[in-house]
Amino acid sequence: MKTFMVTHQVKDADWWLEHNSLEEVWGHIGVKFRVFRQRDTNLVGYIAEIPSEKWVDFMLKKTTLASASMKADGVLTETIEWLELVDA
Repeated sequence: MKTFMVTHQVKDADWWLEHNSLEEVWGHIGVKFRVFRQRDTNLVGYIAEIPSEKWVDFMLKKTTLASASMKADGVLTETIEWLELVDA
């Protein structure tokens, strides 16, 4: 299991919170999401728990599905920040 915290800005945070495609696009492979928002801004984020190491590369590098869904969701891709949980 890999856990990431992802933040980014969106064009419309209220719309994104109601309509983002995270579960629709990635839920079928077992990815679980917990969504957050910085109050009164367009900054949103989520904790993503990815069940298998093999899906991490696929999700990030080997598919246009991620970029297409982010574009449809109004994500400002230049603002994306990924942090990986590191067991100390």
